[in-house]
Amino acid sequence: LAPFDPPMKSFPKFPHRMLIALMVGLFLAPAANALIIYGGATGQTTDPGGGLPWANVGNTGVFLGNYDSGYWVITANHVGYVSGITLDGTHYSAVGGTNQRVGTTDLLLYRIDVSGGAPSLSNLTISHLSPSIGQAITMVADGSGTMTWGDNTVDGYGNYTLVSEGPTTFGLVTDYDAVAGETQAQGGDSGGALFYEVSTGNWWLSGIISGVDTVSNPDITVSVALGYYYNDIVGIVGSPLTAVPEPATWAALLGAFALIGTLVVRRRRRLPN
Repeated sequence: LAPFDPPMKSFPKFPHRMLIALMVGLFLAPAANALIIYGGATGQTTDPGGGLPWANVGNTGVFLGNYDSGYWVITANHVGYVSGITLDGTHYSAVGGTNQRVGTTDLLLYRIDVSGGAPSLSNLTISHLSPSIGQAITMVADGSGTMTWGDNTVDGYGNYTLVSEGPTTFGLVTDYDAVAGETQAQGGDSGGALFYEVSTGNWWLSGIISGVDTVSNPDITVSVALGYYYNDIVGIVGSPLTAVPEPATWAALLGAFALIGTLVVRRRRRLPN
């Protein structure tokens, strides 16, 4: 089992230098289960609305969107890329040779094959900042084949090690107190997403679910802190591309520009000499 040794200042709720056991990885755990929601998950297995990028989360990772280097997925490294990803019932294969691990961390990116059509999903905003301790977050995962979402708050940050991965990863930690609606990841949830709402309807992807600890009290979920690796991620995927308007949209835009031009000409003609 892997040690997770957080600094005291980052984890005010946990004893200093407490040694806790992390499972090898959620995806590698014996059973695949949906997120645990304290009090039950009724009503939390469908899109909650509010702009949450629910549909960008697949069965094995998170679809980042269309970048100048291709269509990218981000996931936990121990999940891998060979199986590709299923988004809203449509499967997309990984493009061979595009998988790139961020250093020696539990973070992996790869491109998907869109020759049969690209996902009709918006690009995600990758958080370049780390949510503050106490910040409300929302997890979305598909560990059981049933998409589930749930809320929690950031409890701290620190380095952790998964046995299968070796070197440490800098992670964001949430714990599982007996609070109604609070969420804990389970086996099979690795590669799921952790979002926080920067402003109303504006959600940033700030973590990728990576490991859990069910030995200590309370249980915790550890996610790769994307703000810490933002420059590494952008260095791999490049710049996001904006959607290209459909022909009908272009026609409407050109018509609007022509109308504006006509109005400007008419106004100029009415001006006194």
